[in-house]
Amino acid sequence: MTSFVRLNVGGREFSVAISTLSRHPDTLLGQLVTNESAAEYQLIQRGQPVFIDADPSLFPYVIDYYRHGTPLFIDGNTDTRRLMREMRYFGLDDISDSESDVQRPPPSEKQRASRMDEVMRRVAVKMARTLLLWVDLPPAGSKYTNTEISGLKSLLDSICDWVGPEAAEIKRFSSSGDKILMLLGEVRNEMQILLQESGPFFCRLERAQRGGSTNVAITINRI
Repeated sequence: MTSFVRLNVGGREFSVAISTLSRHPDTLLGQLVTNESAAEYQLIQRGQPVFIDADPSLFPYVIDYYRHGTPLFIDGNTDTRRLMREMRYFGLDDISDSESDVQRPPPSEKQRASRMDEVMRRVAVKMARTLLLWVDLPPAGSKYTNTEISGLKSLLDSICDWVGPEAAEIKRFSSSGDKILMLLGEVRNEMQILLQESGPFFCRLERAQRGGSTNVAITINRI
């Protein structure tokens, strides 16, 4: 009696121990090695491959489930929707795409930096739009306006809450630290883009300390 099964999955051959598949006897693969009346069972006993019309690129995850259960550790490019559809095809109905059942590798430093850049931009755009609602543009005949908005940290906190939990790290920026200066530079760039719609203006943002409050000083010049 053979101790392993040869499976031709979508044109690619795999060898799997019978003892592995028999752990889930009520599934498609489990039936191949436990249902003696099935034609596939007889093929297996003769050492012949059994054809399975499935995706060979996802099949290793199917076998991983038979071997180890959950969680499944998948690569970052795997589509969990297709994987779940494949699992259902094999009769593995007790696995879901939740984080407890399916886990991806942690993001690389490059990926984390890219995500942080995107979140920083979202915060900067929202802050730029908010600040422009509170400032006046130089009227005709005037070269500039100065506006000072109090409570920089409160403003940052409210905008980060609006953006969502992905902005939690930015929300921790100290109003007196260097990171918030970098953010204000991004805000200034976004304000400059938005001001182009109103006319030839140039804006400048500065952090201003007034007693115990850290404010934002905004100057808008008519060019």
